[in-house]
Amino acid sequence: MINGVVGSAVNTAMENAIDAPAPLPEAAAVARPFPEGAAQGRMAPPAGLMEIVIDGKPYPRAPGLQIRNQQNMIVMPGTILDTVPVRYQFDPSGAVFRVWILTRTEIAAP
Repeated sequence: MINGVVGSAVNTAMENAIDAPAPLPEAAAVARPFPEGAAQGRMAPPAGLMEIVIDGKPYPRAPGLQIRNQQNMIVMPGTILDTVPVRYQFDPSGAVFRVWILTRTEIAAP
């Protein structure tokens, strides 16, 4: 009897469940505002702890380096496995301290 009641409740809950919203198409996503002067390039997967290679040139990493993915979430450098298009910003000492991995829409934007 209890099994029947629980089963009925689960079935009713499943029938009334709201589907998860579909992800927004990339074109409908809100454009991220990049800081004035943020350069654009291609970043190689970070290999060492001291530098980042962008467009074949090594730059020092700032102590508070943030790398943000296409959803603008902070990611760990070790999760980047391929060369990716990025916008990046330097701190006053010349070290890279902000990196944004670009979406296709952001790459195409001027």
